[in-house]
Amino acid sequence: MRFSKRNIIEYILVAVSGILYIFQCSSWTSPLYPYAYGYDSSWYSLMGRAITEGCVPYRDYFDLKGPVFFFYEALGQLIIRNRPGIFLIQCISVVFTVVILWITAGLFLNRFLSAALLLLYYFVAYALIWGGNTVEELFLPFSFAAVYLTLDHIKNGEKAFFSKETAALIMGIGFGICLYSKVTIAAVIISSVITVLITLIREKDYEAIKGCAAGFLKGLMIVTVPVFIYFIVNGAVKDFLYCAFLFAFRRSTDYYEPFSFEWERNLLICYAAVFYGICMKPLEKEEKDRRMYLLILAVIQFLSLHFGTPYLYYFLTQMPVFAVMLIYILKDDLSRITNDIKLSGSVFRPDIRYFAIFLAITTTIIGYWDLNVDKIKENIMIFNEETGKSQVLACREIYELVPEWERDDIYNLESGMIYYEVNQVLPPNKYPVNLPYFLHLDPRIKTDVMNKLRFETPKWIICERMWEFDDEDIKDYVYSNYELVADNEGEELYRLFE
Repeated sequence: MRFSKRNIIEYILVAVSGILYIFQCSSWTSPLYPYAYGYDSSWYSLMGRAITEGCVPYRDYFDLKGPVFFFYEALGQLIIRNRPGIFLIQCISVVFTVVILWITAGLFLNRFLSAALLLLYYFVAYALIWGGNTVEELFLPFSFAAVYLTLDHIKNGEKAFFSKETAALIMGIGFGICLYSKVTIAAVIISSVITVLITLIREKDYEAIKGCAAGFLKGLMIVTVPVFIYFIVNGAVKDFLYCAFLFAFRRSTDYYEPFSFEWERNLLICYAAVFYGICMKPLEKEEKDRRMYLLILAVIQFLSLHFGTPYLYYFLTQMPVFAVMLIYILKDDLSRITNDIKLSGSVFRPDIRYFAIFLAITTTIIGYWDLNVDKIKENIMIFNEETGKSQVLACREIYELVPEWERDDIYNLESGMIYYEVNQVLPPNKYPVNLPYFLHLDPRIKTDVMNKLRFETPKWIICERMWEFDDEDIKDYVYSNYELVADNEGEELYRLFE
């Protein structure tokens, strides 16, 4: 890691490129697209805003993402309200992501090749970011930090920038943040821990193993202790453990969407990395260790991405695998290919390694090409046509139809979170999002909802499309006791029969 004046300027330029990348591609949060709101992004922002207003995740609002993610969202809302706060934390995250990637590339590559790597990173990540503001995007810095620490350890050993114990401490903190946000995004850190552990066992450096274990656990406790203190003070430990772990596990193993070609197509990076790793011809110990790391990275990431459903932005967690594979190709194989061509008199000699390189790069780029093109077209359309403006106005219209003194007497049944984000209000009920799916996973939620409707009888109900609500008992109750007052592009508004 270098800190000369020239390198500081490089880091600044790389950071600016990351901000410009988020500004252009994050359609749900960027100032470039003021009317485009995403359901997930709006919900995460709402949870952050709720925390700043004294609400407690899981106790007041039910969800399955971990609390650290919501605390990070709350930080953005605490600094700047509404979408600018979201965009701020995105900028912070992308700056750390690309600067760490640049530093990691600098361990092996010159500036020109590092810049090429960064451009390829933006190309693939652009296709996978979806609308922005997801846990997979915001916590990439911790995955790339683990990659840097591992490759620095493999390459430089005792001369690595951080000592083994300090590196373990950093990884422990990163693992804690991922564990209490969404455990599957910790796949890269888990891969790094396994790789370093194998190298230390092989070297019989048991003292280092003890020191690293202690550092890792210390880092994990740095995150764990304040999280538990927060929920203990707020009387919500059971709610937190149930939602963030037990219920989240049910969600991740409930394969309501079957495996498909599209699912596996989005895993091309992992497939390419495994094939390339198998075909590598490591000559030295360092190369063998790097090959082992790439294979472990790709396999664990592949397995983690088969939990849950194949939402496109989940696959953004493959980007560290993509970066490591490209670093190896640019470092180890580019010069070898050039030398082989020179030695063979411009005749390219067949080699399985070269085929692996070609396949790894072309399948990845071609595989994500259409996604990238579609994303670019979508953002151009959103920008030119102000896509989402009519929905924003419709959500405001529905909100204004409810008298101000009755806005706390609204019950939300599967409403789009855009309604709450546009109007900057908080839902007055615990299950305002994904309710049909949640009550499918836990029937007790249905009991809670029915009790709320029957015994507290909210005057107003908001739902996006009641006729699509996936529970006949709740749907019949609403139709029997409420009248439809308004129905527009934003929401449906129901009022209790008088």
